[in-house]
Amino acid sequence: MSLSASNFKANLCKISLMSFLLVSSTIAASTEKNTDLASVYKTAISSAQRPAADLKKDKTRKPSKILPFSQIKPGDKVYEIGAGGGYTTELLARVVGKSGKVLAHRLFNAKRVEGGRLPNIITLRDHTLFELRDVFTENHIGKNELDAVIVFFILHDTYLNAEMDQSILKTLYSYLKPEGVLVILDNAADADSGLTSTKKLHRIGENLVIADLEKAGFVVDGTSDVLRNNQDDHTKPWGEFAGSQDRFAIRFKKKTKQ
Repeated sequence: MSLSASNFKANLCKISLMSFLLVSSTIAASTEKNTDLASVYKTAISSAQRPAADLKKDKTRKPSKILPFSQIKPGDKVYEIGAGGGYTTELLARVVGKSGKVLAHRLFNAKRVEGGRLPNIITLRDHTLFELRDVFTENHIGKNELDAVIVFFILHDTYLNAEMDQSILKTLYSYLKPEGVLVILDNAADADSGLTSTKKLHRIGENLVIADLEKAGFVVDGTSDVLRNNQDDHTKPWGEFAGSQDRFAIRFKKKTKQ
């Protein structure tokens, strides 16, 4: 073998080794990150400070599956639409931690934040979704600053109350960071039924949701069947299932333009 051929072979081996080490370190870093997040979610769910009523809901709400699906992490800025009693709000606050914040729309349970409890929850003034730009400005949130938007079991009501349209979805899109997520959980109707079951049964067809979000610029980044119930045929109000009605979960993403 000539000297040049020998050198070529040696260099090729070095390159192969470097590539292997790079891939290995990338996999190790990803594994460590996933392990760290799993610990964050577990700590949030198992917190001794969570109300007993919330713990009872865990059986049907399945936060150990939904939090990882949301991809929310420490330090994130999250806008939650329809916070209501604050079950999800509190979990989010415990995940994002001191360096993050949860901006809660219509958080009705004031006890969640009484006496400085969970200070990273920002209880926003009551507002319609058509006022989003003003509310974000008031709270010093600029475009491309939110890491996530959460819409759990309230989207069907925003349609029912004529408080959801393309202008709102595009506003949410503009305030999310590139690669930011918008996560929707809701009571399932037949997938192609649109809003036909919304007024009577408080359900919504997921294909309408996907079509409207994609029209606003979002892309579907993931779905989960963890809240599905194939014993629910979508003909009864969701409330008759004691929290175990058929529910869809869709994660949308604001993709960076290529």
